[in-house]
Amino acid sequence: MSPIKITIDQEYVENLVNSRIDDLLNQDLSGITWSLDEFRKKCCGNKSRAWVALYIFSRFNDEITGPDGWLIRANARGQQNIIFAKPAKEWMEENRQRIDWRAKLPR
Repeated sequence: MSPIKITIDQEYVENLVNSRIDDLLNQDLSGITWSLDEFRKKCCGNKSRAWVALYIFSRFNDEITGPDGWLIRANARGQQNIIFAKPAKEWMEENRQRIDWRAKLPR
């Protein structure tokens, strides 16, 4: 019998492993698409759908849509936007200073 006893907090270890796995999975976003909700949670500080639509999608429409863009807008009601994760994340990082993060939605 060993005179030293080590106690390990199982919850801490699980959180640490899950965090590391999330980091590894998020490194390569090639070929990954996001829904609007995934995009706003991962790149927009969980801003509302309306806020993202107005202050990012509408304001920067010419830059983020089209043949070289990362957003394919929904054509009709019931369809979803397609957001290419890797270029969206890169664009957001490069342009974060141009976005008015404190802007309020009009009433």
